[in-house]
Amino acid sequence: MKTWLAGCAHVVMCTACAPTLRDLKPNLTATDSGTVWFATAGSLVRTPDGSRLTAGDPVVISGELRLPSGAGPFPAVILAHGCSGILRNKEVAWASVLREWGYATFVVDSFYGRNLIEVCTNPPTLSGTQRIPDAYGALRILVTHPKIDPRRVALMGFSAGGALTMGASTAWALETFAPSGQPAFRAFLPFYPYCNTVYPERERISAPVRIHTGELDDWLPAGPCVRLTEILRASGQDATITVYPGAQHSFDNIGAPFARVPNVDNAADCAFQVASILGLPSAIDRARCVRKGATVGWNPEATEQARRNVRAQLGELLR
Repeated sequence: MKTWLAGCAHVVMCTACAPTLRDLKPNLTATDSGTVWFATAGSLVRTPDGSRLTAGDPVVISGELRLPSGAGPFPAVILAHGCSGILRNKEVAWASVLREWGYATFVVDSFYGRNLIEVCTNPPTLSGTQRIPDAYGALRILVTHPKIDPRRVALMGFSAGGALTMGASTAWALETFAPSGQPAFRAFLPFYPYCNTVYPERERISAPVRIHTGELDDWLPAGPCVRLTEILRASGQDATITVYPGAQHSFDNIGAPFARVPNVDNAADCAFQVASILGLPSAIDRARCVRKGATVGWNPEATEQARRNVRAQLGELLR
């Protein structure tokens, strides 16, 4: 378990290394790449009673910006990691492939500035919904780069980052974190997100959504995401889902062996219903259905097919 979480993840334990808000650059220059520090678009913090989220102050976090060869301006993809942090053979590998296709990449690290290692064993520490401001803060700074086309930026997230991506795709998130005059995402590509929590805002999206998930995912199951996609499509919204046969959770983590990770929190059997996107399941509700352990592992066929699908989708949606 420790090997899977800490050995694969990009882990930094140094909030003292982070700049302060007043030290951040307001805009990027044409020569900027590598580590970029930025402010989130506010934050979402738990109320004292733990019943809901409420608006809080921005947090300083970082991301890794890389550009493809050429003069630009380039379309771009912001990537959001899962509960174990940035994985070399998943988020970093996807970023490399995306640049080969001509996209700039910004791999956002939601843990570095918060002094977190992982949240797989305790997801309420930092939920996908709480990370929505991370994505919109990343977008705000990214589009100031002279080599980025601000009209062609997609958000792609994995697992907990997929839940972030689903939340960020809502019209509520656009209205809250990208009001008139602020940059918006052109498309959303969540990989194996958590779709079990039902709230009204999820049924209205701001841009096309393309979900990718595994048929045999026993951690963040495909079924609820299929049903959500059907709801969105029935109301005329642009959403699709690809379910990869025989694929487990984290099927695109290249080289990762098929394994049972015993200590992670697993809410696959839960069906939470909350009054709004800012609502939180109670500790009692979580205790009734959350269990321990999940299956993960690389599926080469699903990974290859996902790459073909994503390339086609981005080519259509960011053209």
